[in-house]
Amino acid sequence: MSITYSTIKDENELEILHDRQSFRYTYDDVTMDSLKKHFKLKDSLYIFAKQDNEFAGFCSIDRGWWEDNIFFIREILVDPTFQKQGIGEELMSRCVKHAQEKGAIAVVTETDFKNIPMQSLCTKLGFKKWENPQWNKGITYKLIF
Repeated sequence: MSITYSTIKDENELEILHDRQSFRYTYDDVTMDSLKKHFKLKDSLYIFAKQDNEFAGFCSIDRGWWEDNIFFIREILVDPTFQKQGIGEELMSRCVKHAQEKGAIAVVTETDFKNIPMQSLCTKLGFKKWENPQWNKGITYKLIF
C-alpha cells in the first residue's frame, strides 16, 4: 500500500492531530490553536500523509517567522507505525519546495536537544545548525537558498 500526500484546505481537518504525541510533545489545545492561527497566514502549507484513510504523518510550513521572507517549519509528525519509511523526509521536502516556490530566502525549524531523528533529518536535507538569539530550548536549523 502506498502513502498519499494531500494539502489541507480546511482548518477543521487539523482535528485529527488533537492529543497525538510526537517526541515528548502533545498536540493539546494550545498547540492546536497555534496551528489554526498560522494556517491562515498567506502562503502557509499544511500537508497530511495517509495510507488508505489511516493517518501517517503531518507537516506544516508558514511565514510566521520573525525574519523577513523566511518560512518556518512549524510542525512535523510521523505516526510511530509509519516511521523509518521516508515519510518525514518527503513531507519536509515538499514544504521546503513550497517555500522556494513562494520566493523564500530560507527555511527554519526548531527541535528538542534530544530529538535525534529530527536532527538527522534536518542534516540530511541540508539544514545547518543556527544560533537563534530568540530561542535556547533546543536546536534551530536554517536552510538558506
